[in-house]
Amino acid sequence: MPSQLTRVVFRRMLADKPVFYRGCVLRAVRPRVPIQPSIVTAQCSQQRTFLDMFKPQRKVRSAELPPGIDKMGELAELQRVSARLPPPDEVSRALNNFFARKDFTAEDHHIRLAHNAVRYLQTHLQEDQQPWLSDSTIRTIMTRLERRPQTGGSEHLAFARYLHNDVVVQPELGVTDDMKKSTSQEVQKQYSIYLSQYLRVLTLYGASVEAREIAVANFSGPAASIETLKAITSAWTQVLRGFTREDNEEELTLTAAMMEELSIPFVHRMQNVLVAYFASKNNLNQAKYWYEKPVSGVRDPNDTEPHGNAYAAILKACAVTGDLEFGHQVVASLLKSTPNKAAWDAIFVWSAALGKGVDEADRMMNVMVRKDEEARQQDPSHPVVRPDIETINALVEFAISKQDSYSAERYISLGEKRGILPNQKTYMMQVQYRLSVKDIDGARTAYFGLQGAKDEKSVEVINALIRAMCHAKQHHFDDIMAIVDDIHESRARLDPETITAVAILHLRRGEMRDAIDLLQVHAHQYSPSQRAVIRQQLLAFLLDRTNSTADAWDTYQILRQMFPETTREDRMQAMNEFFARQRPDMACHVFFHMRNSTHETICADREVYIAAFTGFARNADAESLELAHNQLKLDLNVDLDTQLRNSLMLAYAGTGNNRRALEYWSDIVASKEGPTYNSIAIAFRSCEGMPWGDQHAKPIWQRLKQMDIDIDKQIFTAYLGAIARNQLHDEAVSMLETVEEEYGFRPDFYVLSNWFNATTNIERQGKVEAWIKEYYPEVWTELEKVGYTVTMDGFGYRQYNINRDLDP
Repeated sequence: MPSQLTRVVFRRMLADKPVFYRGCVLRAVRPRVPIQPSIVTAQCSQQRTFLDMFKPQRKVRSAELPPGIDKMGELAELQRVSARLPPPDEVSRALNNFFARKDFTAEDHHIRLAHNAVRYLQTHLQEDQQPWLSDSTIRTIMTRLERRPQTGGSEHLAFARYLHNDVVVQPELGVTDDMKKSTSQEVQKQYSIYLSQYLRVLTLYGASVEAREIAVANFSGPAASIETLKAITSAWTQVLRGFTREDNEEELTLTAAMMEELSIPFVHRMQNVLVAYFASKNNLNQAKYWYEKPVSGVRDPNDTEPHGNAYAAILKACAVTGDLEFGHQVVASLLKSTPNKAAWDAIFVWSAALGKGVDEADRMMNVMVRKDEEARQQDPSHPVVRPDIETINALVEFAISKQDSYSAERYISLGEKRGILPNQKTYMMQVQYRLSVKDIDGARTAYFGLQGAKDEKSVEVINALIRAMCHAKQHHFDDIMAIVDDIHESRARLDPETITAVAILHLRRGEMRDAIDLLQVHAHQYSPSQRAVIRQQLLAFLLDRTNSTADAWDTYQILRQMFPETTREDRMQAMNEFFARQRPDMACHVFFHMRNSTHETICADREVYIAAFTGFARNADAESLELAHNQLKLDLNVDLDTQLRNSLMLAYAGTGNNRRALEYWSDIVASKEGPTYNSIAIAFRSCEGMPWGDQHAKPIWQRLKQMDIDIDKQIFTAYLGAIARNQLHDEAVSMLETVEEEYGFRPDFYVLSNWFNATTNIERQGKVEAWIKEYYPEVWTELEKVGYTVTMDGFGYRQYNINRDLDP
């Protein structure tokens, strides 16, 4: 069989063209697309080969997936293609491993896979016909579902309902409804714990009405013990919190009325929830009502006074709404007896809400200490009450709510003066308010007290600090990475926006492998919507023309290999960007990645071919054009229409093959759809690049006039360029002299600049210049502003820097 390589070599030798070998070690610096779909970086030309020959090559870090998620994903994929499914024991092991991890918040797509795995296990029981899910496994799953994700949690709610309705309540599969009727106290206790978990999940994800129905059926009636009373009050408190979380005031009020009808004890936690909600809505009447309602203690029946949270909420509402009279009554009632610590903290916040400053707070703290000492002299058993860090934090939190960073800073200084050291919450708020006033250095200083924090709010603030330092572009790289490393060591969560900011920072420094390592660790743990955030920001970095082409190519490689779900529209933007950067070779790679994809939402369609041919035309890349055109001929999913033929005609005209371009003009004319205005302009542009092109352009022009086609500025300019390029200067001048009378528009910058650039003769360009200066001097002044280049290394004709591109 003859060698294809030999045939190509001889053909190029006969055509007097160079032979390219893209595998050459010493080739020019040019990114190469890896053949394998694994995560491999773009490679450039070899440098310092001898010195690096014994140096071990760094390997890209493998993707870090949540435990068990790969097996559950494999199950979903095999179900989709109707292939042999994995054994149930492997799926069960993967499910248990996934929910065994405690420091991980499952997103919606993770729970969707777990939900599918549980459905599969429910239809494939063990050999002894026992279910794969034990009671402890179900409770573990419910516990993990209580961690609210950043993607809404609709899948969490659906999964919890499935577990309850199709797993728990079925007698043959697990816990039964008559568990609650069992005489065994242990069984009743376990069932009560499970229902409490289920209620928390329902109220967390917007199903508080459903949770209330379960509370009515299972958590009402007389309490036989303190544990039962705690379970009842806890369940109804969760329902109230659910409605406040949903901001459903009507159902919240209805639930409170139902509790009264069912004789549910009104405990402090319920009062705190209701007072805080109505206070936040500035509904002072309702807040007063629930504040004044008698409260019963769970353990101590004599504990009937409101607690600290209720004090603070009602006093803050009084200050905001201007009802100072009631606020003073609350404060006076607190001061009748020796206030406890929570009451003092509420009084301090009340004074701050009235506009009293830090010095007044300091004076009140002295009063607090004096009154407490007097009380202890009378009763030595009285507990010591002193301002502490919780007092300071309450004041700082109020100052932040008023966007008063100066007062917040002074409150912390007041605490330090009194020997009250900040705690983690203090540092978290300090980072927060310093970032709000763009004091990034101050926020970084406060971060050192927050180092190692794992709670959700602290991690959120640390993420904001990292993003601020990355965007500021004035902080040392090592300082930023030190904070990122601390987050990794504490196994806290980095937001998608933070990951993208750090990855882009690596890309700006030319550290593509570090960017990939970072994304490998985190990107696979995010939901599709969160991954889309990363994709869009990386795409924005790629489209930013201030970044180098090499960085843009590295970014595209990351998008293609680590985010295979990147949409066709985003890939087209990347392809067009490389065309705009004068790198049609890179754009050709992007095109072929779409062309070779088997995914319906990614593979090349008509719009992709049009964009590719248009790009090849504007970059005059004949070789890539032939490759893409051959792919079109083999693509059975794309039909030729006028716009696609326009792009082919434009591409061949742009690469100098004008005769072939006019063949597509003939196809367009003969097609059922017929030509468009863009088709006519492109046809004239094809005639412009041909020797004796006027002989092809004039018949088209005459036919347009015979058919009484409206001649717009674009078509007129395209025909004028074809005439001028073929040295018919006098005919072009006569057309310009009568254009306003015949076609209704005057020669402007667009027409005259195209006429000048289409004239490719030094002598005739002088005549064009003289004519424009005489009749349209303002246009010539504008044309001189854009500048020009001279062809033939400065010895040829001029070409002004105007855009003559046509659209297909």
